[in-house]
Amino acid sequence: MNVLALAALVLALIAFSRTGKGGDLALRVKQLEEEVARLRAALARGGIAAAAAGASPEPDVAADEGPWAAAPPEVGDDLDGASLEPASVPAPAFPVAPDAAPDEEAFAPEGGATRLPPSASPPEPPPPSFLSQVDWEQWIGVRGAAVLGGAVLALAGLYFFKYSVEHGLIPPWLRVVVGVLAGIAAIGSAEWSLRRSYAGTANALAGGGLVILYAAFWAAGQLYGLIPIGAVFVLMVLVTAAGCALSWRHESLVIAVIGLAGGFLTPIFASSGQDNPIGLFGYVLLLDLGLLLLARRMRWPLLGALALAGTTIYQLLWIGGRMDADRVLLGLAILAVFALLFVFATPRPADDDSTLWRWSRFSGVLLPLATGLYFAANGDLGTRILPLGGLLLVLGLAAGFLARQHGEGMIALAAASATLGVAIVWVAQNDDLAGTPWTVALVFVALAAAHHVAVELEQRAADERDAVFRALARAATVLGLGLLVVLVVAGGLKAFPLPPLLAAWLGIAALLTRQATLPGRGRVQIAAAAGVALGLVCYRVQNDVAEYAPSYAMVLPAMLLVAVGWQAIALLQRALPSRRHAEHAAATAALVLLLGRLTDPPHGALVGLAVPCAFGVLVLLAATRLGGGAWTMAATLATALVQLGWVMDRRAEASAGGLALVLLVASSALFTLWPLLARQWLREDRWPWRAAAIAGLVWLPATGTVFEDLWGDAAIGLVPLVLGTFAIAAAAGARGLWESDDPRRTSALAWLCGAALSLLTIAIPMQVEKEWITIGWALEGAALLVLWTRLDHPGLKYTALALLLATTVRLVGNPEVLTYHPRAAWRIVNWLAYAYLVPAAALVFAARTLMPLEVPRLRAWERTVYLRERPFAAGALGLAALIVVFVWINLAIADWFSPADQLRLLAARTSAEKLVLSIAWALYAVVLLALGVRLRSVSLRWASLALLLVTIGKIFLYDVGELTDLYRVGALLGLALSLIVVSLVYQRFVFRGASGDAHGEVP
Repeated sequence: MNVLALAALVLALIAFSRTGKGGDLALRVKQLEEEVARLRAALARGGIAAAAAGASPEPDVAADEGPWAAAPPEVGDDLDGASLEPASVPAPAFPVAPDAAPDEEAFAPEGGATRLPPSASPPEPPPPSFLSQVDWEQWIGVRGAAVLGGAVLALAGLYFFKYSVEHGLIPPWLRVVVGVLAGIAAIGSAEWSLRRSYAGTANALAGGGLVILYAAFWAAGQLYGLIPIGAVFVLMVLVTAAGCALSWRHESLVIAVIGLAGGFLTPIFASSGQDNPIGLFGYVLLLDLGLLLLARRMRWPLLGALALAGTTIYQLLWIGGRMDADRVLLGLAILAVFALLFVFATPRPADDDSTLWRWSRFSGVLLPLATGLYFAANGDLGTRILPLGGLLLVLGLAAGFLARQHGEGMIALAAASATLGVAIVWVAQNDDLAGTPWTVALVFVALAAAHHVAVELEQRAADERDAVFRALARAATVLGLGLLVVLVVAGGLKAFPLPPLLAAWLGIAALLTRQATLPGRGRVQIAAAAGVALGLVCYRVQNDVAEYAPSYAMVLPAMLLVAVGWQAIALLQRALPSRRHAEHAAATAALVLLLGRLTDPPHGALVGLAVPCAFGVLVLLAATRLGGGAWTMAATLATALVQLGWVMDRRAEASAGGLALVLLVASSALFTLWPLLARQWLREDRWPWRAAAIAGLVWLPATGTVFEDLWGDAAIGLVPLVLGTFAIAAAAGARGLWESDDPRRTSALAWLCGAALSLLTIAIPMQVEKEWITIGWALEGAALLVLWTRLDHPGLKYTALALLLATTVRLVGNPEVLTYHPRAAWRIVNWLAYAYLVPAAALVFAARTLMPLEVPRLRAWERTVYLRERPFAAGALGLAALIVVFVWINLAIADWFSPADQLRLLAARTSAEKLVLSIAWALYAVVLLALGVRLRSVSLRWASLALLLVTIGKIFLYDVGELTDLYRVGALLGLALSLIVVSLVYQRFVFRGASGDAHGEVP
């Protein structure tokens, strides 16, 4: 042991003694620098020829003995820069006249007087190629041979040790001594004999000596146990220091690479087959430390990259081949230690911005993270979340450090994504999480916090390094939201109690909410709020029957507390730029929890109706603080939908009684009157008033159902009337909020009054049945158009048109109308008359109401739809009325001639029915013509002519062939009389010559 220590000490002293400033190499470099300085000064004074004192105007090149004359290069000059002597520079072939101006320099051959023009210049020779600049013979014969020789020497030494171990030729202690002496001899020969003349060969030989010393010292401790492990570490540190010193002293990357290769190959060639990970990776750690320090000092990023590659190979070989479940913690610790080494040992970009250093920093963090996937996916190892989370935590902090110190923001994002992948794989591989719920929760929150710390630290310098801040913020967001989603899924699918799960959700959400207060990150808290709320909903749905699932008495308060808590968070951010996003987050959380109530099991009226109303009110509160918006509409629709779902689930139970009806009516009143109650905040926005208007309509199904279950349908029409009164009250209160010509006043009153009219007209069909629904639509459409004449709001007009169109389609194209009632005893005057003629009258009234104002009130966007500025909508309503009456005429005739108790529209017609049908069509055409003449309507006259032409076609193409005897005569006679009447009417009232009575007709 003493001999080995002494040898190592001597070696170190030799190496350091060679680093002094008085060495031969330093002297030669100094002389060369002086020569270069003199040469540059001579060139600056006007030329090399003028630099030589006493030189003739035409110097002899062969006799030039100036101080810049260079010696021939030595064959052994090192590639690393050991020899930097300049080549000799010949004097110019054409001397420069001393009195010539720069642009009048004379270039003439010997004895000649010819001069080139000033503008002419000798052509520049093409630059030499890279291949022509390289002295391949010197590369191969000198440097290549030297490097290969050093490598072969190292291999020979390693195989000698291997051979001696296998055959026992010499005792262990002698092998070590021989190895140490051989290494020292190789280094000594390189330094004292070869260095001056053959620097390349000396570098290779010194590198080989380093490899032999590594092997000897490692074998002395690990293989033979001749010296304790502590002494081995000390000796290897000295060898590493010696190699670093030699490499730095001679600026030789060759020595460094050979030392690196030998250091990493030593455990392989001298392996005894025993598994000693602590000794192996302790050795690799010391080796990496020395190599990285040297790489930083000499700006050799390749050396650092090779060290990382060698270390990674050892880690993968041991983890994949030797590590078992009992040593998982050791494997994770090894990954963490080496990751920290490569994070803190790499230089900053300000010191060295090499691409290789950049990739080494990335790989130093990401490769251990990728290896973490092996731990998470391999179920046989039984990796627990705490040690695995510790590795991920260390790597996350390291990534944040690199991002901030080195300006590498993307490394944080990559590390966050990899961490999320490891977490997902671990959760997927571990089915039972009930044993470690709080540990899982703590680890996941800590991982999110590790990446968030870098955001907090970087946000102070966000102005100077905004890209880094954004990358760090994205990384924290990706990991936080990802872990939140993983916990949501895990909580729904695995044995996970609610308290730790909820704590993890809230912890991660708190970090995301804090991040949302930083510049440009406000939207993050919306996703966080949605994640926590969705987690509670999914947990309740998936774990409703599980043994470990908590009672509903625990889940429901948790939901309410989360919703109320986000309201508090929004209130706390009122002075921050993120306030609006906080309000959106509060509304999102309450809305998700509200919609989640659709999946709840049945409960009493208080829980089933009051709790959804409470969530809806929380959404309204957030919307009110925002000044309105679509959140008010979403709250109204969602609350009504959830309460309707509860009513349909509990309809057959007695518990859905008077209390349920009171809660439903109260909810409708609250949401209808909300804009009026909060008018100070909501008067500037139109959405709250729209939501208030539809509140009665959307609460009508649930309220009507409960009312009918309680008291039957005898007075069911009272329900829409009561709900309509709330809309009327809201409209009355809204009248004084704006000036009479304010568009917001028009919009609010139009919506509220339109809703009130809708509920009023709905009361009629609800109180009766069947055809009364159609009648109600028609009356509501007409009423809305009357309201439109008072409040010029396009929504009223188009809602009315939609209702009247639906009325027409229902009367004309719905065959079920024939089954509403049995065949009436009375003919013509029966339920068909009022079912068709009342809507027809409403259509006519609507057309007359719309016609004078349709064109003058067209908006700009409406004028782009209208090809001509004509009252097309009014004309369409009039045509719809004509069609409805025409259908009624046909149904009345069919009813008259139907043989059974039920109206049969498609039954086989008799000759009498066919005759009556033709005469009725012709008479209807005549009546339309009379109305057209009376009202001066061209459209009615054209409708009359069209129907008359159809009648003519029917009689000649059908009736003449089908009818017999007097029926055929009657059909022709009726047609003839109708045509004569039409002709007389046109002559008498339409075309009266030049009297001009046809002027002023309406379309």
